[in-house]
Amino acid sequence: MKTKDTFTLGDFEINRLGFGTMRSTTGNGIWGDSLNKENAISVIRTAIENGVNFIDTADSYGPYTSELLVEEAVRPFKDNVLVATKGGAVKYKPGAVLANGHPYYLRTAIEGSLRRLQRETIDLYFLHRVDPNIPIEDSVGALAQFQKEGKIKHIGISNVTVEQFDRAQSVAKIDAVQNAFNYGDRRYEDVVKQTTDQNIAFIAHTPVAANQWDINALKAANEKGISVNQLSLKWLLDYAANVISIPGTSSQSHLMENLTSKNVHLETLNV
Repeated sequence: MKTKDTFTLGDFEINRLGFGTMRSTTGNGIWGDSLNKENAISVIRTAIENGVNFIDTADSYGPYTSELLVEEAVRPFKDNVLVATKGGAVKYKPGAVLANGHPYYLRTAIEGSLRRLQRETIDLYFLHRVDPNIPIEDSVGALAQFQKEGKIKHIGISNVTVEQFDRAQSVAKIDAVQNAFNYGDRRYEDVVKQTTDQNIAFIAHTPVAANQWDINALKAANEKGISVNQLSLKWLLDYAANVISIPGTSSQSHLMENLTSKNVHLETLNV
């Protein structure tokens, strides 16, 4: 199915192949500084120079180091790149995260992200995780207040069910949803459908289905020189016109491989 390469969010036209910074800008366990800061910055800038204009980060990546690195990487292109970040997930040791959706904490989080990203307004701000101890209406209501104050342009929610999505929409206009979604992981297909029906951006994190493709599809792709990454990303591009994928990498060659996935023709592989 042929879909557009871009999606319009407000007044911004997003290239639907974005860039996720969860691993490339932090150390092992998404903890600490990047293992190679100069390379991470270089890869992000190469992505932007090749048409990527949607960069995704979060205050819990590092924590904080990813936002600082993204700010430095994006600085020369600031007006031409939409930077999305997230708050409400507290990283307290490598690989360990707790949700905190209390409005007071979220205000602290948004102020920190504004400072680290050196912006007066964050283009797209996600509630990173739903706090089981705080009604999602309270958390999203806080984001709506920050939006009124000019700190957030667009509100997003992440890692949500349809029921949580509906509750969030009862208190604010939701402009984007970010959940895991790929060829092999379709747990949130009902969420994707709801965003598609409402023409709301769906940001697919963990977009590559590494070991879940049909063996015949893999064989056909291999014969045509098409990688699993390219298969996975093209499948998402073709899935629905509102789906934006955010593959991340620390490799220049893998980056360019990902960016050429839009040229893959899945119909020739019987996928």
